[in-house]
Amino acid sequence: MAVSSGEDRPRRALIEVTPDLVARLRDPRIVLAVVAAIGGGVALVAGYYGISGTLDPGKQLPYLISGGLGGLFLLGLAATLLFTAELASAKEAARTQRDAVDRLAVDVAELRDEVRAVLERLDRPARRTRGA
Repeated sequence: MAVSSGEDRPRRALIEVTPDLVARLRDPRIVLAVVAAIGGGVALVAGYYGISGTLDPGKQLPYLISGGLGGLFLLGLAATLLFTAELASAKEAARTQRDAVDRLAVDVAELRDEVRAVLERLDRPARRTRGA
């Protein structure tokens, strides 16, 4: 964190690069979604400027089709890619939790068997040895 010369407290960065963020950016769907969203925004803005420059509907139609519909398609694609990436992340988290629960169930079963064995040993009458 950077500290400015006139302040005593540290300033927080606008975007902090955490290990979780780095792991998410390694997913190609996230990167493609960001690229598609930027492309869709640029297409919408370019289409708007093209349409606003003329009053002739014949000249506006190409801008509307390429900029407007193309931009909306790219934004929809970005939303779909983000949704599938989130769904995959949720499935991975559920799989991890399910594996942890399975390991705990095995541990509990082993402990139960050990406790039963100890209780059986304690319930048996002690054998007396001769001469004691």
